Amino acid sequence: MKTNDTETRQRYEHLCEILDKYNRHYYDLDAPLVDDAEYDRLMRELINIEKRNPGLKREDSPSGRVGGTVSTVFSEVPHDPPMLSLGNVFSPEELDDFDARCRKGLATDGELLYTAELKYDGLAVEIVYLDGRLSQGSTRGNGAVGEDVTENLSTIGSIPLFLDTPDPPDYLSVRGEVFMRHGEFERLNALRTEMDEAPFANPRNAAAGSLRQLNPEITARRSLDAYFYGTGMHRGSRVPMSQAEIFELFRDLGIPFSGEYACGSIDEIKDFYQRWQENRYSLDLDIDGIVIKLNDLALREQLGATAKFPRWATAWKFPAKEGITLLESVDYQVGRTGVVTPVANLSPVNIGGVIVKRATLHNFSEVERLGVRIGSRVRVKRAGDVIPKVVDTAGGGGAEQAEIIPPSHCPVCGSNLQREDIYLRCVNPECEAVRLESLKFFVSKDAMDIEYFGPELVMRLYRSGFLRDISDFYRITREDLLGLERMGDRLADKIMESLSKRREVSLSHFLRSLGIRNVGEHIAGVVAGELGTMDAVRAAGVDDLMNINEVGPGVAESLYEYFHDPGNLEMIDRMMSRGLRVSGGQGPSGSREGVAGMTFVFTGTLERFGRKQAEALVRELGGRAAGTVSANTDYVVAGESAGSKAKRARELGVQILTEDEFIKLAGISGDE
Repeated sequence: MKTNDTETRQRYEHLCEILDKYNRHYYDLDAPLVDDAEYDRLMRELINIEKRNPGLKREDSPSGRVGGTVSTVFSEVPHDPPMLSLGNVFSPEELDDFDARCRKGLATDGELLYTAELKYDGLAVEIVYLDGRLSQGSTRGNGAVGEDVTENLSTIGSIPLFLDTPDPPDYLSVRGEVFMRHGEFERLNALRTEMDEAPFANPRNAAAGSLRQLNPEITARRSLDAYFYGTGMHRGSRVPMSQAEIFELFRDLGIPFSGEYACGSIDEIKDFYQRWQENRYSLDLDIDGIVIKLNDLALREQLGATAKFPRWATAWKFPAKEGITLLESVDYQVGRTGVVTPVANLSPVNIGGVIVKRATLHNFSEVERLGVRIGSRVRVKRAGDVIPKVVDTAGGGGAEQAEIIPPSHCPVCGSNLQREDIYLRCVNPECEAVRLESLKFFVSKDAMDIEYFGPELVMRLYRSGFLRDISDFYRITREDLLGLERMGDRLADKIMESLSKRREVSLSHFLRSLGIRNVGEHIAGVVAGELGTMDAVRAAGVDDLMNINEVGPGVAESLYEYFHDPGNLEMIDRMMSRGLRVSGGQGPSGSREGVAGMTFVFTGTLERFGRKQAEALVRELGGRAAGTVSANTDYVVAGESAGSKAKRARELGVQILTEDEFIKLAGISGDE
């Protein structure tokens, strides 16, 4: 055997071994070892080797498998027809090749009609309805056989237990994805960290781990969601003839689907892909591409499928937003809670059209785990507006590599750093970095959401002596602003108007804006809903706080320490004396009729609320805020320049409210 043949065989066997390992961790253990882009790269290499060397292909090759294995913990459920996987394309040219294969298989030179829908990063499931009643639910498993998770699926609020029609099909199986929205993922991981449990790697695996629970009550406590995109077996009334008709059927039966899809020529599909590649991070759930299908179900039957893939469908993945470059040096950045984060200075690299020069290294334990050194070649990933991050070493590097040594003193104020678990923290409350980052957070969208108050303006006001702590925001005058360089009358008026809108807030909104360690949006709502007033929060002891459901020792201690620090109390009193009003709790236990149990989608520019503030308010009042319009949406609140969501609401018959109508429905003041 030639050397290159031996090397090819060895590489092939290695790829089979490592892809089997990755499959087991992804599908069976819900603990991925690599991201999708790396997995796809290795799988394509394996398939290319098999195409060039058909004699090498193993019967148990990972290229011929669908999903993972079926757990023996759950009962087995056969899928008829099997739930196949999808082939992938990665460029417009490869999509043209897919189109050409479809036309060749159908012996036509004419233009074909396709549908395109978002590819959700969740857990594939099938649900069977008998005479309109949910009868059985299962995971995809290995494609032919899945796991019975009927009770768990029944706890997901968006999945109907009964179909909304007087004439349901005798038998209908629907297929889709169960997923977890970003807010719930963050809440769940914060809770797991609080309980000293390992956080989930990503929303997909959090959803999978939540659904594959032996105790349905655990699944019910985690706010999972689902979208459906296709059918399996269908007997009885109204059998669809196309993918577009499947979505119409889902809409009429109350089966949740995203509503974000297109139907048209292959060129129109390319436009749909481009639009969502640019806007994928506007959603509150993960997508990693789009799925393209022949619209006509009869033509699908003609094309058929391989053992693993349907010939009439493919997935067009979004490009990986990763790059490999040299780590040149490391700086140390101090956050608002004093945590010191190592930040890599990189040799500039183009990632997804953006030149990246800096990336976070998370913490020093992560530096040690990755084996990163100054002079290393590293893999860098960026996603949405989040700061790029170093995710791995990439082999090789400079001739001289140096260890990254954690600092012993704060790089800003020089105080001794304190080790807390995996973090180093500056505990000096007078540290300028801590002060500045706290000020920036207070006005950010995740806190008070004061428009026109970006980090640069905060810095300018701080340097000019107008800001020392967050109470100073409520004593800034128009004249103060006009004294700054590059500040005009119109901008100053807008800033003052935005400040005025945030002089009355709910307790939960205020609590989350203070930047207290371990207290995010959800926990702030829980505490506010239970205690109800600022006086009660101030008076609460550690034991009182721990008696609140979902509040653990870390949260209780953080709240107690914050509200028993004389400096913090004086600062809050100054804010009150300068016109800030904090209204009652209205947390999750303070739900209001008209909002409780309802699903709201906000679109356009609102006058009296920031988008995040409005969504948080809905959750505080017992409702649900969603990012996309579906048949399960109760209200769409449309502000100025409302776009596609309002249009989709009209198509689905969802009631559209103005901002004033929403305020009246919720029974609140416009500044709450």
